[in-house]
Amino acid sequence: MLKTPLVYLLLIPLLSFSQNEWKLKKNENNIQIYTRAIENINFDEYKATTIIETRIDNVLAELLEAPDYTTNCEAGVSYYVKSISDSEHVFYAHKQLPWPIKDRDIITLLTVEKLSNKKIKLTLESLPNALPLKEKTIRIKTVMGYWLLEEKGAKTIVTQQLFLDPEGNLPAFVVNSLLIKGPFKTFSELKATIKQSHSSIVSQE
Repeated sequence: MLKTPLVYLLLIPLLSFSQNEWKLKKNENNIQIYTRAIENINFDEYKATTIIETRIDNVLAELLEAPDYTTNCEAGVSYYVKSISDSEHVFYAHKQLPWPIKDRDIITLLTVEKLSNKKIKLTLESLPNALPLKEKTIRIKTVMGYWLLEEKGAKTIVTQQLFLDPEGNLPAFVVNSLLIKGPFKTFSELKATIKQSHSSIVSQE
């Protein structure tokens, strides 16, 4: 289970509006983080990519792993709400923000699409009305994102692309500054979790 900030839990089909070129913002530990501005929109989108030494099924299982949703969800953790079908899953996440900024939360529908035996896409869209609103919390309504998993030999190329509107009056420069630190943390944790899990399996064998 990945414990990650809200803005990094989410995942994007190509947006229909005009976009600029990707700019590489961080390249460390075999993780690349890119951002790009979107015409007539204050908030940037990001793309993160890395290579993990494991099979595609292991990455998919980790991305879908989450504790069951409760009314007292811990901040910064993705919770599993329900399954709509074998390929459609609903998740909830809550993000605590320092006063006087209101907390944010989000409900997302994750749709798993097997493009081939070696390629899987997980597309995300917002379901803002799936759960009751919470006090002193702003519900995020606009989310577009995806994870793309591509198996190459014994390794998997993992790409995450995301755009979201945080709602309210958050300054764009604050939100955009998080688009580097957050994805890097998420990908670092993903790699470490899978490595630890794989090591445990090998040791048991």
